[in-house]
Amino acid sequence: MLPDTFTYFSSEFIARGAVVEIEVRQRKLLGMVLSAAPVKDAKQHLRTASFILKKVGKIVSDIPILNSRDWAMLEWISGYYLTTPATVLRMLVPSFAVRGNATTTWERREEASEPQPAKFMVFAGALAEKRYPQLVAEAVSRTNQVLIIAPEISRAAELLDQLSLALPREKLLVATSAEPAARLRQHWRSIRRGAPAALIGSRLPLFFPFVNLGLIIIDDDGAPAHKSWDQEPRYHAREIALKLHELYGGALCLSGNPPSLAAYQAAKTDEKAAIVEVPQETLTPVSLFVEMDKEIKESGNFVTISQVLKDKLRSTMMDRGRAFLFVNRKGFAPFVLCQDCGYVFRCDQCSVPLVYHAQESFMHPTLLCHHCSAKNPAPDVCRQCGSHRLKPYGIGVERVAKEIKKLFPGAPVITISADEAKRPADIKKLSDRLTSIESYIAVGTEMALSGARLPPVELAAIISVDTALALPDYAQNERLFRILSLIRAIALKHFIFQSYAKEPEILRDLFHGSFEHFAEKELKERRKFSYPPFGELVKLTIQSPAREAALKSAKELHRSVTFMATRLAADSVEISPPYPAYVEKKKGQFIFHILVKILKPEKSMEIKELLNQYVPGDIRIDVGPMTLL
Repeated sequence: MLPDTFTYFSSEFIARGAVVEIEVRQRKLLGMVLSAAPVKDAKQHLRTASFILKKVGKIVSDIPILNSRDWAMLEWISGYYLTTPATVLRMLVPSFAVRGNATTTWERREEASEPQPAKFMVFAGALAEKRYPQLVAEAVSRTNQVLIIAPEISRAAELLDQLSLALPREKLLVATSAEPAARLRQHWRSIRRGAPAALIGSRLPLFFPFVNLGLIIIDDDGAPAHKSWDQEPRYHAREIALKLHELYGGALCLSGNPPSLAAYQAAKTDEKAAIVEVPQETLTPVSLFVEMDKEIKESGNFVTISQVLKDKLRSTMMDRGRAFLFVNRKGFAPFVLCQDCGYVFRCDQCSVPLVYHAQESFMHPTLLCHHCSAKNPAPDVCRQCGSHRLKPYGIGVERVAKEIKKLFPGAPVITISADEAKRPADIKKLSDRLTSIESYIAVGTEMALSGARLPPVELAAIISVDTALALPDYAQNERLFRILSLIRAIALKHFIFQSYAKEPEILRDLFHGSFEHFAEKELKERRKFSYPPFGELVKLTIQSPAREAALKSAKELHRSVTFMATRLAADSVEISPPYPAYVEKKKGQFIFHILVKILKPEKSMEIKELLNQYVPGDIRIDVGPMTLL
């Protein structure tokens, strides 16, 4: 693998940010100058260097691509998220922006004289998006640029349709991974020239070269998709937006139903910020909690659909209404059990049971691993004892859909999960179907609330989220409250929550529609243990094909990091012992985590610099992890 930065010499001065042609392993590549110094200042270093200094091939453009704000962003991201400047540079100057343009002379980019007056708003409510068109149109009319970040590509398309009512189409630019490179390059250069327009996308446009950024909107800021969890740097769109707001000024709007606790707390502590409650236009649905253990006692059997829910579904279908049943698991059942010896079929590469899928798209019943995608036909006999008494256990979206089809054979039943809609085109087709059919029962996972967004329904019900309630993660209550709030928000008449446990405390705030009460209570608990937003988390992930090797490496890393961190700032940091991941083995790798909790913001960059220095390059560093598990 090539290093991120190289050292060359030039017979003439080259400014930081200039584009040059360099030779690397007999290949000519484009590079950007990160820094330059007189040779005499670097002589001592060059004498001991392990490489021979080469000359820059030629200067492609001596006009810097980046301006002072870009450099400030580059330095901040590389320091905050513990990544290399070159990695950030590839985000600020993506391949589509320079592809096929090695000899292009770049236009000089204007520097805005001063940041605009800053304004910070948090919109709370299901109809917060109704405020977007007016805000965006006003900003563009003042020759400002606008940035709108959606959690998914499909959501960006929805926002484009809404904003088209307020702005001409040529003022609306879309930048997502689904767009062709030529169009992205056109938009990138248009923004760089300072064209007043609204740029809509999902994370990608955060790094476009703005000139006069007057408004930033982060739509559904609590959505998990705003976090770059699968590639470096593992940034969060909200944090990048806050930094852009600091650099450019203008207005920042964090919007959600509910907004994230991070957004809520940030607005509370900012004297100039406003938390704007956007009221619903519909009546609050009648909410009902159903204890499923009573249903089991009365029927004598395990039941998935309570009698109350059956009755409400029946009346909804008779009135030609729509219903949505939420199930938080894909597939038919979470595992298959041998009823004679208790054997559970597990993935060979991951430490999890294989999920039983019975849907038609698999041609025949299938056992599938949701972590490594290993797939096998469902067996007829037990691998351990040879028994034929195998049974799928637990509740999945397919099982609920099958039961609903039996209960209501005449009703259209639509299943919504990633198994049915893997591509943006599939999601669009599914969304159109949900909107066009007058009456149906939809059974879906969280995808129904994000990608294929459901229209309002007369009845919404939670089949079971008991497993989610039991997850030992500091942010789990917030995640669950968000999901339940989104489901309740689409219910026009009735909202039913089924549980095999006692009524969870989180429901009281949900039923009373009190996000503020929930937020204050949750933030009080987080403050007690210095969890975000009152402390900062960095998760170090160690993995190896052998469990002993992974644990040994984790213990060694823990010793070295603890020793150095406590010497530097003993009262400003807490470091957990190594602990196994919730899914300890994934894709053949055993996984251990170390959690670094930074207690004092003023020590953050210092502690991160230490981590950057002592954590080996093969260890994954996640600043602000979405989960500790």
